[in-house]
Amino acid sequence: MTVTIHYKGQIATEVGSSTEDLKFDEPIYLIGILKALSDKGTEAINDFIFDEKGQPTRSLLVLVNDEQVIDFQKTLISDDCVISLLPPIAGG
Repeated sequence: MTVTIHYKGQIATEVGSSTEDLKFDEPIYLIGILKALSDKGTEAINDFIFDEKGQPTRSLLVLVNDEQVIDFQKTLISDDCVISLLPPIAGG
């Protein structure tokens, strides 16, 4: 199964890319995908995804196939899909 990650905003800048494909042999919960991204990225990427207690940040918007997901623990990814990570946007 292939999961395409679309990075937006500051995450894309930090990663140095706007997209990435990850392959998994079996279904995986969304939280596992987020942890895998955090583990292989920089501390700055981890800070966008998880707070200081290791919980997903509430300000990160996560979309699976263009639908917002709230419960990362119970969302099972079992088919090819696109996951978009949108950090908070600030500016003036």
